[in-house]
Amino acid sequence: MSITLGKRAFEAASKYMLKEFSASYNLLAMSCTFRDMGLVNCADWSLNESEINRRRAMDIFHHLESRGIKFKLSPLSVSRQDWRDPLHIFEEIYRQEQELSVLVSVTYESAIADKDYIMQQFVMKLFEIHQKSELCSRNLLNKFRKMQSSDIGVFQFDSELK
Repeated sequence: MSITLGKRAFEAASKYMLKEFSASYNLLAMSCTFRDMGLVNCADWSLNESEINRRRAMDIFHHLESRGIKFKLSPLSVSRQDWRDPLHIFEEIYRQEQELSVLVSVTYESAIADKDYIMQQFVMKLFEIHQKSELCSRNLLNKFRKMQSSDIGVFQFDSELK
């Protein structure tokens, strides 16, 4: 059993952590945009999701730190923020969740390749979380697509997001 963090697992976990921080920032920006659109509950939901993503990033940060890893954080990559409408935002949220799910899988596969059983165990906990998160964002996107045909539908969607 390996206690030392494998190189591939470290690189994959670092990419995952960076993407979680980026997603958190993007969700925060989306919250501001929703608020500007008058969709207060969508804004609050995005703000909450931003905090969840930040906590996930911090979880991996603390995991790496607890294993004695010293590293420098890379600059965040921020997606474009010229969202035209709520549908565009929900599509972006779903895309982010898909990317995060892929990075969790890559991290797990890297931990397997490195025979890093500690990282494997840690990442397994993230699988279920990401599966639920991706499903939730897909369901919200699909629901919004059905309700967006009128302003009333958009505000009804917003009120249901409480």
